[in-house]
Amino acid sequence: MTPYIKSKKFNRKHNHGIFILNAVFCILIFSLLFFYLIQVNNLVGCSYEIRKSSEYFNGLKEKNEDLKMEMTQLRSPINLDEIVQSLGMVENNNIIYLGEEKTVALNK
Repeated sequence: MTPYIKSKKFNRKHNHGIFILNAVFCILIFSLLFFYLIQVNNLVGCSYEIRKSSEYFNGLKEKNEDLKMEMTQLRSPINLDEIVQSLGMVENNNIIYLGEEKTVALNK
């Protein structure tokens, strides 16, 4: 064998190792890229859920404020007077207060 053929065989083995090393690096890079894309997709999904939950929370806060205002309006003296008149209630002038004596009913 000539020295040229021997060097070709040596280079072929040497090139085979470099090819495997390059293939491993390419697979590693593509797997890292794939993992990165999965993480970015997960991050976008989480931010969408956070924004949606925040909008829902703000809606509930507004609804709570509306309910507080409605409750305040229903408890106002003017509104209570209208409710009393619509139910046909009348004012009682004969109020009897219990004295300081502690009178209790007896069970028979």
